[in-house]
Amino acid sequence: MSKEIAKQQASGPLAAAKQMDDVFGNDGPVIPVDAPIPTIKIMRESAQFELPDGTYAAEIEANILHYHNANAYWEVDFEDRSPDDNPAPNCLSSDGITPEQMDVDGYKVQSDTCRNCPMNEYGSAKNGSSKACQNTIRMYVLIDGEVVPCLLKAPPSSLGKKESLMGFLTNLPNITTKKGCAYQQLRIRFSLYKKEFGSGMSASLIKMELADIVTDEAAVGQLAQTTKRFREAYLGKVADHMANEAVVAEEGDDIPI
Repeated sequence: MSKEIAKQQASGPLAAAKQMDDVFGNDGPVIPVDAPIPTIKIMRESAQFELPDGTYAAEIEANILHYHNANAYWEVDFEDRSPDDNPAPNCLSSDGITPEQMDVDGYKVQSDTCRNCPMNEYGSAKNGSSKACQNTIRMYVLIDGEVVPCLLKAPPSSLGKKESLMGFLTNLPNITTKKGCAYQQLRIRFSLYKKEFGSGMSASLIKMELADIVTDEAAVGQLAQTTKRFREAYLGKVADHMANEAVVAEEGDDIPI
């Protein structure tokens, strides 16, 4: 971690951006509502991020505007699906606690709560060593220089008790209390590392580190505005977006995300 953790950001570009907003009548970034927000994909074999513009990066720095648990269950395993199968989950939860009530063909709630669901128990998957229900953490991150947040989904392989991601996220309140800031002000460095699971199986796991703290008043205000607009426009639509996300397994990738 840098000794100069509270790095100041230049205010010149921010001032210029505000002047342009005043000229064109913009009041902030337009957050997609009905359309899905840009997604950052995890490449399992190369341990790289694929960014929404199609470029690749070994690591990225971004501010987490919001994050939450989410679960999704498919009756047919990825490797057994045909191109004609509906990619939508057969049951889903946008908070990892309670299944959503959705009016979608083929949708069937598996249990009253995710905690009590037999599909959310280890050993319920066809391989007998994992869950049939896919547990994820959905992180909405704002990359430096971008105006619209991106979705980064942490796959089940990154959520184990021995992995650092869950512990890092749950410790954010402690970090921010000590630093006197909101967690959105923390600039996080995301990278990937490969882990072997035996039998030739491997996955790219997410590693998170505190890279910086945004303290510039104008930059903090911009973060606050984007976070507010994102929550107002998007959070009520999470379940609908999860139901419509086409989850397709890449060739040779056994952990689509």
